[in-house]
Amino acid sequence: MLILGIGMVVVCLLAIAVMTDVTSAFLQRRQLMSVADAAALAGAQGMDIDAYYAQGASIGTRLSPAQVAAAARGHALAHGGVTGLSVDSVVSDGVTVRVTLSAPLRLPFFDGVRDEIVRVTSTARLDYRPSS
Repeated sequence: MLILGIGMVVVCLLAIAVMTDVTSAFLQRRQLMSVADAAALAGAQGMDIDAYYAQGASIGTRLSPAQVAAAARGHALAHGGVTGLSVDSVVSDGVTVRVTLSAPLRLPFFDGVRDEIVRVTSTARLDYRPSS
């Protein structure tokens, strides 16, 4: 009976460790999604200011790809708070902003079990739709 009790405790502890690691991975992905969303929003604020003041928020007002990339990268790296965060890509065609971020997955219990580094990736897209 004692052996069965010890086995049950080991199984329960293993289940708790697995659930903790799964929850940690989920929360890291959510945090990365929040940073990507914020970076896409910061990038969308990189519009052509001269055209905006001349025409207002209209079809003629486009996003400046250089300003979008600089704003999105700067925001992600400055406000990310994620260890090992890398900005994989910032793409803008003048109407949309797409930001892709990645960071290494850190697990509380089974982090040392893996040989390769697993990365969590998140992509955010924002469409700039001015009023006509």
